[in-house]
Amino acid sequence: MLQNHSFVGCVNPQWSLIQHQTKLYLLDITKLSQELFFQILMFDFGNFGVLRLSTPAPLYDLTMLALEMPENGWSEEDGPKEGLANYIVDFLKKKAEMLEDYFSVEIDQEGNLTGLPLLLDNYIPPMEGLPMFILRLATEVNWDNEKDCFRDFSQECSTFYSIRKRYTVEEAPGAQHSVEEPGSSGSSWRWNVEHLLFKAFRTLFSPPKHFTEDGSVLQIANLPDLYKVFERC
Repeated sequence: MLQNHSFVGCVNPQWSLIQHQTKLYLLDITKLSQELFFQILMFDFGNFGVLRLSTPAPLYDLTMLALEMPENGWSEEDGPKEGLANYIVDFLKKKAEMLEDYFSVEIDQEGNLTGLPLLLDNYIPPMEGLPMFILRLATEVNWDNEKDCFRDFSQECSTFYSIRKRYTVEEAPGAQHSVEEPGSSGSSWRWNVEHLLFKAFRTLFSPPKHFTEDGSVLQIANLPDLYKVFERC
């Protein structure tokens, strides 16, 4: 279906419409993009290009930003945030060689993030999610088991790269859409969805069967049935 679809449009950052043959489908882009990036991470493991950050991002600052977010799970029992941030910086610096070799995540000797994996040409992940990604690399990845480490990293990275409603800005109704350069920081999420993600869905993606059962892919109309309704009106 995804290989031969016609893109209809974006409903919002989570949902998009496509047509396949005579049927109209509603797709959960958050779930589909996360699965797409997970598959890319698993299948192209160790062969990623590098997405260079225009300005190195201090891991300490990113971690402190994440620790200020309510969803991080921090409590006073965990100790001072500054101490945790310093620990995470030191921890990730020790993993820097492995992160670069396997995942193209680059960290310099000063504890700055300088590069991320290039998973899809011209695609830049929503950088608003970067602080939580860095925090979860240190807290949610099992670094003691190689297989678990690769799986956990791929899950966290694919979540970070996915289109998520909380990290997108809805355009005002009737707003004029200018033509953006591919991959530019100004590229809208709508452009990324239509021209980057759906292109990848056609050629790089093997959707799991459970997507048709868990609400990720919903058939909402059959065009011949709609025509019959219109004929009766």
